[in-house]
Formats: sequence, structure tokens, C-alpha cells
Amino acid sequence: MRRLNISTTMVRSFLEIANEGNVTRAADRLNSTQSTLSHQIRKLENELGRKLFHRKNNVMEKTIDGEFFHRQADKIIDTLDHIDLYFRPKRDVESISIGIVNDCVRPGVVDILNAFNKTFPDVRIELKTGSSVKLTRQVQEGEVQMAIVRDLAASPVIGDVLWSEQLLWAGGPAYKHDDGPLPLIFFPDPCVYRRYALEALRARNVPHTLIAESASWSAFERSLRGGMGVSLVTPEVCKVCGAGLADEHLPPAPIAHACLVTGRLSDYSPARDLAERLKAVAIS
Repeated sequence: MRRLNISTTMVRSFLEIANEGNVTRAADRLNSTQSTLSHQIRKLENELGRKLFHRKNNVMEKTIDGEFFHRQADKIIDTLDHIDLYFRPKRDVESISIGIVNDCVRPGVVDILNAFNKTFPDVRIELKTGSSVKLTRQVQEGEVQMAIVRDLAASPVIGDVLWSEQLLWAGGPAYKHDDGPLPLIFFPDPCVYRRYALEALRARNVPHTLIAESASWSAFERSLRGGMGVSLVTPEVCKVCGAGLADEHLPPAPIAHACLVTGRLSDYSPARDLAERLKAVAIS
């Protein structure tokens, strides 16, 4: 019976070239040379007896066999990396610091954290909450290793988009807007929802006033649910705090992107594993 003799070096060389589409860039990422990677691919193709790439100038295009091998190689390396992490010598309790804005604490995120804890029971996760601006700065300054933050830009550039959703203008069941400035409830600056709302209302010349500034999530919920004013919220928060508002005077509510921002994460570290889990799973 045929037994393939394929090394992990061959597989990792293949994956880097397949992902980059170029031997030079793949060699740079692996701190190797073009000749070394080309040699590994030739050995792999000889072992399999199939061509894995079409070479067109400087572009490496996968063959049909290459596409199949790519899918299997991803599984192989993922399994090996998890085995490596599991059997590494145990150290003192390691911790991963992750920041998250309040309305991004979703069941899907919690499920990922729970699954991660089962794989790495000796790693402690430290959760921190705050504004998107603050958490992004903390990642950049190394105070937290990663953060899930909000970005209202049409094409976010601050991190990897995990999910997106349409925000709503909402008020509590008892809310009723009489004549006068629109009463607003928001978190303190630099809340990205607050900044958008104030700029959009000013652009439309809609009279408004910040009637309540809530420093805590529970205070924000109580203020909104009690009918003190209106705010921009996600559909999930709207279900808890009130009802969506349809008012032609209100500016369009933006789409809010939940983005994962990461600092420098070592390859094959638990922190890198957690980041990849968050990016790979569709969260709702």
C-alpha cells in the first residue's frame, strides 16, 4: 500500500505560496529563500505525482489538484498547531486581555470564549469594556492584546470585520417627543455613536440636546427604557430598551461594523488562536 512521505515543511511551504500567489512573497513571510520553497514544492509534487501549481510569470495559480490539496493542508496544519499548543510545557497561568464594547457582548462571542477555555483551561481571559476609541488605543499601546470595537465607516480599516448591522434610532415605550430639541441619551465622548449622531443632527439642522450622559451600561439602559430620550442602538439592544423610531427629521442610522483589532500576537500562541477563532466564526 502506498504511503506518502510528506513533511510539514512541504505543507507549510505550499500553503504560504498558495495564500500569497507568489514565491518571493511567500519566502519573505517564512524567512526563507525562493530556491528553498521551490525545492519543497517540487518534492511535494513528486511525492504526490501531481502538479499543484501552474507557473505564469511570477504568479502561482493552483491546479485543480492544488485546490484539493489546499483544503486538506489547512486541516493538517490546523490540527498540528492545536496538538503543539496542547502539549507545550505548562507554564504559570497565562492570561489574554481582550477589550470589548458593551453592545458587542453577543452569545456568539461568549460561545467562542467558552470553546477556547475548554481547549486552553490554563489560560485566563481578562475582559475589559470601554469605548471603541479607548480600546483601540489600548491595543495600539499594548495594554490589551485584542479588542472588539465599533467602526461606522463605510469601509472599515481599523481591523477585521466580524459582523455588521444596521443601527436604529430608538426610545423607550414611554418616550414621546413634544416640540423642542430632540432629547438624546449617549455614553460620554468619545462614543462613536454619539459623535455620528451629533454631527448628523447638526448637518440637518435638527435641534437637539444631550439630556442624559450615562457612564455605565445599566444606567444607559434605564434612561432609554424609561423614556427620557432617544439614542442610536443595535436591534438587539432596541428589543431590551424600547422601540425603533420612524421620524423624517432624524438622519439615517448608520451601519455599525464590529471589528477585531489585534496587537502583536506570536504565531501559534493561545492569543493568536483566540483571534483566529473570532475571525473564522460568523457571529450573530
